[in-house]
Amino acid sequence: MTRDDLVGVLRARDPLAAARRITPVRVVTWTRGDETLTAAAVPYGTEVSPEETADHLLALAARSQGEVRAVCPTPGAGSPGSWGVQDLAVIAASRLALPDVEWIRPSWTALGPALCQIAVAFGANDWVIPDGDRTDPDLLAAAVGCRAVAR
Repeated sequence: MTRDDLVGVLRARDPLAAARRITPVRVVTWTRGDETLTAAAVPYGTEVSPEETADHLLALAARSQGEVRAVCPTPGAGSPGSWGVQDLAVIAASRLALPDVEWIRPSWTALGPALCQIAVAFGANDWVIPDGDRTDPDLLAAAVGCRAVAR
């Protein structure tokens, strides 16, 4: 995937086109605990340009040969909350740029369970559910045609 391709996905107002290019996720892994489990952060948002996000993804792709196991797209400082379309576009771009990375992990605390569930259609395949959150991962995954597997 080229930089221009990634920037196009990141700038898209309709991320469904990117979702159609992604192999459907059948299994979502999950754990409860601290979201800061080892993962490479992918910054995006109002103070991070699509070009910067694309460059970051391409740099991760260049070194992902077994070195990067998990990626967590994370809204950058200064982003006033979550922009659903942008969140999903970044998750799709992450999966497209990093097909060999084991886990694409949306930020549960930033996006919440509903958007993390939808993110599965955009290539996300790992959830870190905060301690105390009573969301049932089996029900959440089943509703989008997946199976949840605790890790």
